[in-house]
Amino acid sequence: MPMTKRTGTADTHGRKGKEMKVSEAAEIAEKQTRRNVAICSLVGSRNYNLHTESSDHDFIVFAMPTLDDMYERNEYLKEIKGDGYEIRVHDLRKLPDLLCKSNPSYVEIIFSRNNIMNGDMYSLLYDNRERIAGMNLPYIYASSVGMFLNRMKYLEKGTGNTQHLVDMHGYDTKQAMQAYRILSVLRWFADHRSFEKAIRYDDNGEGKEKRELLMDIRNGKFPLTEMRRMLDDYLRDTEDRYKKRYLDTAPDKEMMAAIRDGVKGFILSETKKEVCRAQREG
Repeated sequence: MPMTKRTGTADTHGRKGKEMKVSEAAEIAEKQTRRNVAICSLVGSRNYNLHTESSDHDFIVFAMPTLDDMYERNEYLKEIKGDGYEIRVHDLRKLPDLLCKSNPSYVEIIFSRNNIMNGDMYSLLYDNRERIAGMNLPYIYASSVGMFLNRMKYLEKGTGNTQHLVDMHGYDTKQAMQAYRILSVLRWFADHRSFEKAIRYDDNGEGKEKRELLMDIRNGKFPLTEMRRMLDDYLRDTEDRYKKRYLDTAPDKEMMAAIRDGVKGFILSETKKEVCRAQREG
């Protein structure tokens, strides 16, 4: 039986083309995995407002482990791809580790403008989202720089989905945009102490200026040599100005413990309900 869900602010920031609702993604995940969804969030370019008409809908789902998962110590993981969408399904037991390591890709789920969360998860995560985003600043710095360097490895190689960009511009402009954006988020988060402001590219003010630059990069406005110089300079300046500020901040162990205990308690509570239902039906 699906769990009661609570919806956060819903705003897909769509431009053209058919929008895929988060409720549709949650339903697909539950049908294909036979696991109850605790969290389903729209992530990626459509959450940042950096998408184009052809951009996929990317979702991250955290699902309840089944009794078999727990007995067999199996941490469920599945990638579901369809026409214009990709859904990554994780075992809910992984969520505390991912958040406590401040992986920006997973911190993003609690800043999604189109999400579904179980009520208990909403209270624990969404209501504390800015504190959670900043609870392990040394790790979020290391993770971000690591992701930047990984993007740089593929700048001239591209991927299976971006070879046409390499052919057109001489390098993967999507990788370049994502690399620049990763450091931009790191810098804005440090300056404004708001992860929400750091990842959002609205259609006015400073958000609009940031968005225009990133879309210029995505559209190949800069030749390869200039783009490499821009990215290398941006990394050096980020290290000079922000590294010490991030690394000298102690992790928020109280918040980390609250997340671990909250998720554990939620899973135990839902598992007990599942066992009771199975006993009644048996």
